[in-house]
Amino acid sequence: LDDRAAEAERLRQELDRLRAEHELQHQTKDDEMAVLQAGMDHSIVAMANLKKQMGGGQSDLQRRLDSVLAEHALKLRRILDSILRSCADKTDEAVFNLNDPGNPGNMTATVEHVLATVEQAHDLGKMLSSSFARYLTNPDGDQTEVIAAAVGLSNGLEHLLANMKGVSRLANGEDVVERIVKASRQAALVGRQFFTKGQSGAMEQLKPSERHSIILDTNHELQLSLGTLTTLAESLIRRDVTKVSVTNTSEDISDLVEREMLSAARAIDEAVMRLQSLANQPRDSSLTDRQVQVHDAILDSSMAMTNAIAQLIRAATASQQEIVAQGRGSSSKEAFYKKNNRWTEGLISAAKTVAMATNTLVETADGVIKGTRTLEHLVVAAREVSAATVQLVAAARVKSHLNSRTQERLELAAKAVTEASAHLVRATQRLTEKEESRSAEDYDNMSNLEFKSNEMEQQ
Repeated sequence: LDDRAAEAERLRQELDRLRAEHELQHQTKDDEMAVLQAGMDHSIVAMANLKKQMGGGQSDLQRRLDSVLAEHALKLRRILDSILRSCADKTDEAVFNLNDPGNPGNMTATVEHVLATVEQAHDLGKMLSSSFARYLTNPDGDQTEVIAAAVGLSNGLEHLLANMKGVSRLANGEDVVERIVKASRQAALVGRQFFTKGQSGAMEQLKPSERHSIILDTNHELQLSLGTLTTLAESLIRRDVTKVSVTNTSEDISDLVEREMLSAARAIDEAVMRLQSLANQPRDSSLTDRQVQVHDAILDSSMAMTNAIAQLIRAATASQQEIVAQGRGSSSKEAFYKKNNRWTEGLISAAKTVAMATNTLVETADGVIKGTRTLEHLVVAAREVSAATVQLVAAARVKSHLNSRTQERLELAAKAVTEASAHLVRATQRLTEKEESRSAEDYDNMSNLEFKSNEMEQQ
């Protein structure tokens, strides 16, 4: 019994010890949990404070960024407004020149070239309307399309007015001239509304839903005004059965254009060969040394001019081919020519005019040498060639692209023709002055009887 009592006491002490150890471990664990909880609470508070601080900094940064963007957008709108005002001023200047009686406009303009210029203004108006519509969808976006289209339209209106006034010289009667000037002025003033109504101050006074309609209505009015100009210009066309029309022909238009350009080049080559033939003819033994020198000077200057014209026609053909290649896209050449029939007819007409003027120049030079024409006739013929050259370059320029190498070569070739023409005119004028001086000296040395005899022969 004593042994059992001792064993029970030992077990009770062991149980107390285990219970004490368990309570100690439980207390330690509770203390650790309390420490961990306190640490987590502190971390949560610190993270909340940090997030709050970061959120405030981001809001401040966003406000600064929004302010910079708004200021930048305002500057861009001011730049666009300034460019639109400049376009409006340019249009006003073009209208002023149109109304100026002392400004005849482009006196070398042809009806075909004017019609091509009207067609270009049509396209520029549509381009500006489309770019404005895209810009109004996002006023803080890219403005380069609007700027390029606005500058293009202002330049197009300026050229259109100068050409319309110049071509009015072909009108029959002052009433027709007045209608042309009035319609041209109306088209320019309608186009000017693009530049005034498109400015930010005018747009801000409208509801957002009204802004697109203003631009579309302006473009509609411009197209109607340009249609009136087309009708007036077409009324100036002389009815010529030999005139090339790409709209009324049944043959392939691309073949027609190629043939007409090659025909113009062939006519120039024939003119060059004719001059060479004149230069290679044996000298007339009855001519004085002075007359031989005059003939040689005329032939040399005319030869230089026709060679420059041959280069011009080749450059014009290259420019025409480049314009078609870049403009037709995936469509055929024939489709491009039909779509741009005014430009096509203008280009062909200008090339043929250059060829005809060159032939006239050669015939006049031949006539001067043979004594059937005068030096004054040669001056007129040379100036006609220069005028025809201007028409050809202007016809190509209507559809040419900026910084085009072929267009640059065409401009240089035209400059060479102009310089050759000026040289021919100067040489002819010097020859005329010398002939007049020799004639005056002969009269001074005549006796009274010789003078009276010469006077009677002239009568």
